[in-house]
Amino acid sequence: MLSIVRVLPLLAVLLAAPSAMAQDAAFPITLEHALGTVTIPAEPQRVVALIDRDADTVLALGVQPVGIRSNYNFDAGVGPWAEPLLTTEPAVWKGRELNFEAIAAADPDLIVFATSGGDAAEYERLSQIAPTIALPRGANPWEATTAQTTLLIAEALGRKQEGEQLIADLDAYLATQKAAHPEFAGRTVNYLDIYPGGISSYSANHIVNGMLYATGFSPIAGALDVPAGQSSISVSAELLASYDADIVLIYPFGRSLDELIAETPTLATLPSVEDGRAFVLQDLAFSSASVVSIPYALDNLLPRFSAALAD
Repeated sequence: MLSIVRVLPLLAVLLAAPSAMAQDAAFPITLEHALGTVTIPAEPQRVVALIDRDADTVLALGVQPVGIRSNYNFDAGVGPWAEPLLTTEPAVWKGRELNFEAIAAADPDLIVFATSGGDAAEYERLSQIAPTIALPRGANPWEATTAQTTLLIAEALGRKQEGEQLIADLDAYLATQKAAHPEFAGRTVNYLDIYPGGISSYSANHIVNGMLYATGFSPIAGALDVPAGQSSISVSAELLASYDADIVLIYPFGRSLDELIAETPTLATLPSVEDGRAFVLQDLAFSSASVVSIPYALDNLLPRFSAALAD
């Protein structure tokens, strides 16, 4: 069994970040991203982060944002996994729409929107306000990895080495969980979105599946069969059994497992559901998929997976 104690050493490092992490690159810095290049003339002092993972990352790198747009509507601008890192009260905007006027009013000298869809029109408007970093080069829209966004943001802040260390720490954390859970070896896992009117199953490259594989689980055949260039496939209720696994993780879009079963009765016939090996996500830590939120999510889930497999 694991506990949140396992992530405390990493959190302690992050909490010390504002005083311990120093600029490790000379400015100006010119960076490439999916929409071109951006030059950051001096070390940023007023950073705005326009999505939850990017806000987590900025904080993990020891910088307090002056503004955060929370796509997940967190009152503090970030989820509970990152709240201990906040030492100031940034302006917080909620929802999916960008408020360009409010962003400009925050007077940023750097806008961070790396975990994004790479929309050229949005980027153009943001760049008129301040230097902006967008989708990392080579990443698909909305599918940049945690490593890609963390390293790009770290470079923009002049803290490349610190960004590399955060990724190394996350990799070490995952390796520790794998070693602690030999019972996961040879067991399959699959992540499903079950939303009103549809079901999606994801590829082996999807960030949630990938994090779970890193702890020792294996993919189901369906995850390996997702066509190249696609991150997910739609699954009919009649074929849902083909996407079952030893452990199934479900994002429910605000419903309970009982409500999901009422809407999709075939869900109740899955062995994972019958045997208590299907889990409904209770928070958005995996959705944020940051160096801070991933350990938080896994510290909550892995003990439950272990117990279910032992029954």
